[in-house]
Amino acid sequence: MIRIILTLFITSVLVTTSGCLHIYQSIGHNFGAYIATVSGKEYSQVANRWDYESKALLYVYRPNSQWAADEIEAPSFYMDDERIFNIRANGYTWFELEPGEYEVVMRRPLMGLEGIATESFSFDLKRIAQMNLAVEANKVYFLRYSEIDPPELEHQKIEDDVPLADGPLVLVSTELAQNELEVTRMLPEGGHFIKSKGPLTEDQLEEVFDSRVVDLEDSEEAEETNTMKWWW
Repeated sequence: MIRIILTLFITSVLVTTSGCLHIYQSIGHNFGAYIATVSGKEYSQVANRWDYESKALLYVYRPNSQWAADEIEAPSFYMDDERIFNIRANGYTWFELEPGEYEVVMRRPLMGLEGIATESFSFDLKRIAQMNLAVEANKVYFLRYSEIDPPELEHQKIEDDVPLADGPLVLVSTELAQNELEVTRMLPEGGHFIKSKGPLTEDQLEEVFDSRVVDLEDSEEAEETNTMKWWW
């Protein structure tokens, strides 16, 4: 029944919208830990295997939890509108990034389908998180995804005293990440170079970081009341 509804919906969009159609989907990659546990190598630092002089290094990981372990379909991780991988419980991966700014979006699939977009219309079944991540060469970044145990404020990575987060996706400190990564295993997708669509100059990077202005008191209050309904 769900498959029929999705098919009818996509067909109606095709009929009523114009322009190029983009379908967000991760069919074949969407299996959660309940179906396919992460079985890659145990975590180890990339160390000198990346070109630190001209690139940034990004780790993305997901701590284990009963919620995540029981998941049938795993969320998709997009950078600049391109699906990079699906993140399962107790898994991690890493990427070399060209310095610049990237739009990060996480979508939750339903039977592998996640949404559609045309020049005049867009629809996501469930968008979990969205943020703009600016990276610089010779720096390492850690993105942590967890639905039920957000990190304490002091463990979030701070840029000019401003945490970068959206719901369950948080840029965290090296200390917290290294402690949690020790028990994770490598996801099958990762370890490659991602090129920014728009490399930023030093002045532009400064503007990006300066624009991250939030009220820290509000953030602390929100953290105290956060539950799983953040992203559902």
